[in-house]
Amino acid sequence: MTSDSDLARRVEHLEQRVAALRHNQLVQQRTAHTEQPPEQTVRLTLEQGDLHALCARLNALAHPVRLRILLACLNGTVTAAEFAARTDMGTTGQIYHHLRPLTQAGWLTSPRRGCYEMPPQAIQALAAALTACDGGLTAHEAAVGQLPVERR
Repeated sequence: MTSDSDLARRVEHLEQRVAALRHNQLVQQRTAHTEQPPEQTVRLTLEQGDLHALCARLNALAHPVRLRILLACLNGTVTAAEFAARTDMGTTGQIYHHLRPLTQAGWLTSPRRGCYEMPPQAIQALAAALTACDGGLTAHEAAVGQLPVERR
């Protein structure tokens, strides 16, 4: 007989896989039309994408500790104990609090219990998100000579 916690863990894992598959499908749709203007890419994403999943994916990045976790995972698999040994990440409970949304959103995978790594597609997506959030010019803006709009 399977315990409730085991079932909950399995359901969570399946939900992560479904979200990753949906995200990959949307990425494939968008990359199939790489010549389209950015406005069309935004429209396609916001009209045809799963907005709840998109918000969860972006929200998972919204904490400095989570960004430090992703930075640590750039070099490969990192264990929860290695995160806990760092002084800038908080307690073990706080670390797991941050790992959960990162894995649920697909920024991290857990190849085995207590180990975390960034899949290649997550590294590419994170690079794009960080570049956009850093106020840098997009390739389209640079090509047409636009300056970034100042936000208040």
